Amino acid sequence: MDEVRILEIKQSVFKNNDEQADKLRRELKEKGVFLLNLMSSPGAGKTTTLKATIAALKDKVKIGVMEADIDS
Repeated sequence: MDEVRILEIKQSVFKNNDEQADKLRRELKEKGVFLLNLMSSPGAGKTTTLKATIAALKDKVKIGVMEADIDS
């Protein structure tokens, strides 16, 4: 049987991701951009919610949608 080793992690495994996210947040804030990441399971109502939100806000703010499917 292989030897079991315990490793002590001195920093978060998400450190690089957190740094990139912080940079993006700062850049968007400087430009006055609000970013929303909407994720959930299929059939949960994301598209319906998004359509209603766009209809309610379309005359008040500029809106853009970027679609990505993490399953494909």
